[in-house]
Amino acid sequence: MTDRERQGWIIVASLFVVLVFVFGSGYNTGGLFFPHLLKHFGWSRTQVSTLQGAALPLSAGLSAPLIGWLLDRVEARVVMVAGAIMTGASFLIASRVDSFGPLFAAYILLGVGIGASTLLPCALVIANWFGARRGLAMGLAFAGTSLGGAAMTMVGNFAIVRGGWRAGYVALAIPMFLVVVPLIIFVVRTRPPQAEGVSVAQASDALPGFELREAFRSRSFWMISAAQFFFAAVAAGAGLHLIKYLTELGYTASFAAGMMSLVYVFAAFGKLGMGLFADRVSARIALTFNFLAACVGMILIFGTARTAVLIPFVLIFGLSLGAPLVLVPMLVAESLGLKRFGSIGGIAGIFNTIGAFVGPVGAGKIYDLTGSYATAFEVFVVMCLLGAAVTYSCRSFESEQARQATAPVPATA
Repeated sequence: MTDRERQGWIIVASLFVVLVFVFGSGYNTGGLFFPHLLKHFGWSRTQVSTLQGAALPLSAGLSAPLIGWLLDRVEARVVMVAGAIMTGASFLIASRVDSFGPLFAAYILLGVGIGASTLLPCALVIANWFGARRGLAMGLAFAGTSLGGAAMTMVGNFAIVRGGWRAGYVALAIPMFLVVVPLIIFVVRTRPPQAEGVSVAQASDALPGFELREAFRSRSFWMISAAQFFFAAVAAGAGLHLIKYLTELGYTASFAAGMMSLVYVFAAFGKLGMGLFADRVSARIALTFNFLAACVGMILIFGTARTAVLIPFVLIFGLSLGAPLVLVPMLVAESLGLKRFGSIGGIAGIFNTIGAFVGPVGAGKIYDLTGSYATAFEVFVVMCLLGAAVTYSCRSFESEQARQATAPVPATA
C-alpha cells in the first residue's frame, strides 16, 4: 500500500467517525425526541414534525448550494469545522428552550451545521481520493451515518431516561467539540497533495466533468434530483414516525427504539454492500435495485403488528434505507463528472431537502386528518417505484457529453 493509499483510508476512517457523531446525532435521533416533545409541550404531531421535517432539512437544503460552492473553492476541513461547531451549538440551544420558536431556530442552525460537515463534503473528499474503489470507500465511511444512528439513538435514549429530554440534547452536543472538530482539523484533506501553488479551485478546474450550465442541460441531473426527492421523502418520513407507529401497535417505547437502532445497524451493512455492488455494476443499476428493495420494505410495514413481519421489515427497510447516501454521490460522479461536484451536489441537494420536508410533515398531517399512517405509507410505496424509474433513466457522463456535443446550437437573432 502506498503512502497516498494509506492516507486515503485514514481519511475514510476519520470521516466515518465524523458521520457517526454528527449525522447520527442530528438526523437519526429525531424520532427519539418526538414523543417527549409531544408530551412535554402538548404540540400537535404536525407541529413537532416540522422540526425534523421542515426546519432541519430546509435549512440544510437552502444552504447546500452555498456549501457546494465553497467546497469547490476552499479546503473541505474549513467548511466541516464550521458545520460541526454549529451542530454542537444547536443541540445546546435546544436543551434550554421553553417554546416552539427558539427550538425551531435551533433546528435551522442544526440543518446548516449538518449540511456543512457531513454528506456533501465527505462525498467530495472521497470522490477526489478514490477512483476504482470509490464505492467501497464511500460505503465504509457512510456506514457511519447508520451506525451513528444506532449508537447515538441509544446514547440519547440513555440520557433521556436518566435526565430527561434536555439532557438528551446535551449528550449529543458534547462529542462535537471534544471529538469531531479536532479530528477534522488534523486529518481531513480535500484531495491528494497537488503541485505547489495549485489552489483548490484550480485543482477542481482540471477535473473531468460538466460546468453547471452543461449539467442543467443534461437529463441525468434532473433524474438524479428527482431520485433525491423520492429517497429523502421515504427515508425521513418513515424514519421519523416509525417509533411512534410501533408504540401505537402495542410495542413498548424501549422496544420500538431498539428496532429503530437495529434499522440503522442494517443500514450500515446496506451502504457497504451497495457500494461494493455499485463498483461492479454501476451506481445507476445499484440505486435502481435499492429503490425496488425499499418498496418491498414499505409494503411489509403494513403487517408489522406481527413479529414475524416486523423482523423482515426491519431487515429490508434497514438495508435499503441509507444506501442512497452512498449511491447518489457515485451517480453524480458517474453521470456528471467531478469538476463541479460540490456545486452540482449542493443544488441537487435542494430536491433532497424538499423530500425530507414533504415526507415527515406530510405523514404527520395525514395522521392528524385520518388517525392512521396507512395512506402515508401507501404514498411511500409509490415514491419508491418512481425513484427506481428515474434512476434507471440516467446516462453515463460519456453519453451525456456526446449528446450535448451533437445537440443543435440554438439560433440567435
